Amino acid sequence: MGRQKGEAARSKARPSSSSLAASLLPSGTAAVGFGGFVGSSRLDSSFSSEDTVQFLDIDGEVAQHLKRLARKDPTTKLKALSSLSMLLQQKSGKEVVPIIPQWAFEYKRLLLDYNREVRRATHDTMTNLVTAVGRDLAPHLKSLMGPWWFSQFDPVSEVSQAAKRSLQAAFPAQEKRLDALILCTTEIFMHLEENLKLTPESMSDKAAALDELEDMHQQVISSSLLALATLLDILLCLQFERPGFENITAEPKHASKARATAISYAEKLFSTHKYFLDFLKSQSPAIRSATYSVIRSFVKNIPHAFNEGNMKTVAAAILGAFQEKDPACHSSMWDTMLLFSKRFPNSWTTLNIHKTVLNRFWHFLRNGCFGSQQVSYPALILFLDTMPPEAIVGEKFFLEFFQNLWAGRNQSYSLNADRVAFFLAFRECFLWGLQNASRWSSLSVS
Repeated sequence: MGRQKGEAARSKARPSSSSLAASLLPSGTAAVGFGGFVGSSRLDSSFSSEDTVQFLDIDGEVAQHLKRLARKDPTTKLKALSSLSMLLQQKSGKEVVPIIPQWAFEYKRLLLDYNREVRRATHDTMTNLVTAVGRDLAPHLKSLMGPWWFSQFDPVSEVSQAAKRSLQAAFPAQEKRLDALILCTTEIFMHLEENLKLTPESMSDKAAALDELEDMHQQVISSSLLALATLLDILLCLQFERPGFENITAEPKHASKARATAISYAEKLFSTHKYFLDFLKSQSPAIRSATYSVIRSFVKNIPHAFNEGNMKTVAAAILGAFQEKDPACHSSMWDTMLLFSKRFPNSWTTLNIHKTVLNRFWHFLRNGCFGSQQVSYPALILFLDTMPPEAIVGEKFFLEFFQNLWAGRNQSYSLNADRVAFFLAFRECFLWGLQNASRWSSLSVS
């Protein structure tokens, strides 16, 4: 199984947030982000007398396998999970129900395991458990939903797919998965809030290497941010857009309360974490990309969170984001920047535009968008369209724009598709400039 190091070792097939969210919402609902990692600091593997009491109600063989899940080595955990899965398939629902409280305890801990095979096997076991207990899972759902939500966006594709299968096994209907999410909104936010406070030290496991702790901490933060972005998109779109709900005469039960809870928690997190801007300084591209996503969700769903007190700070970070050099972040960067500029056009007036935005933008273009040609070049015309005319000097701006865009062309030819993207963008932006010249000429006349 080996050890997987850092970002590069993570699967490039990490499921998209939109595809996972689509599986949660009723058919026809607009795609929104889905993901998240909910857990707590790594728990001590020793069992108290209270834990021993809990095991008294559990079948002896099952209890033994549950205890083995607390061992440090992945081989023992995998064997225990495999044995537990087989037993769960053989037992009746009534026999499995007493297992759930202790399983919930171990489940949260196993999802923090560095070994991807352990995490995958954990979800396979979860699938067998929920299949066995059926509706008897309901009284225990709130203790499980937080980490369950997290696991949907594990950076390793086969792990996240296993997590998705377990959730679908418990709630085959999309409407039921949405109901479960609404019912457990408070618990999910509590877990997310706890996760975002974690540090590698607070996750400390004496048996774990420091680089493993750093890697898992980055996963916790990035996945928690994605979970937050998704939760807002799903819960608040029920109020404002409600696509896919046209044939539903009444909104899901408790949806209004869940929205109020989501907004309250989100505002608290936005303030506590200083608009999430510190996460944009992370060395992890996954964290930075997730941060752009969560800010975009705030712009879309809770625009009142942006006010005179924070607009200048946030605008500098978002409109000045062209210093982001990792192409893995550019898709979410553009999505956030374009929506922010469109929603808050006056934010441009709070900045030294030449220093904060344009100088970085020219450098971005001269460097061929740092390798994200097929993402960034199509976004250029959209960016031009969101720029307030009063924010730039028309003729001077376009001269510098095309000069820098052309200067970056040699770095855009690694693939034929990059070359095509460059020339299409150049043509589109040139035609757009001609068609919209009146924007700046009218300003100069006035």
